[in-house]
Amino acid sequence: MNQPQPRTAGALPDYRFWTEEKLRNTDTDQQGHVNNGMMSSYFEAGRIEILDNPAIAGIRKVTRIVVVRMLVNFRQELFYPGTVRVGSSVTRIGRTSFEFSQAIHSAKCEVATAEATCVLLDRATRKPTPVPDELRAFLTGQ
Repeated sequence: MNQPQPRTAGALPDYRFWTEEKLRNTDTDQQGHVNNGMMSSYFEAGRIEILDNPAIAGIRKVTRIVVVRMLVNFRQELFYPGTVRVGSSVTRIGRTSFEFSQAIHSAKCEVATAEATCVLLDRATRKPTPVPDELRAFLTGQ
């Protein structure tokens, strides 16, 4: 199976949202590189920064957002110390769900990519609830 080659740092894709994460020594494993599980945490940090935005605070008071599916492609090893940039965009919005496309970039290259499907839940019932127009507009930038 041929896996796409990572992009170099100079070829950053066009993500709508970006956040920076500092690598910690505790992120590494016995192999000497940043543990694959930590990559999921970096992707989560990128999504949380978007979803904690004050522009959608009213929606967050009555809903919860849960990840129901996540696919990660690991492209390069990542080593401490350093920082990474996490790029995120919403690629699809359904009736009660939306999908993120994300990438982690080190100073040298694209380290990993991910797709995450999130479902909007009513806080009281814990059942899926429709994505409000206000959230839809915020996520798409329209």
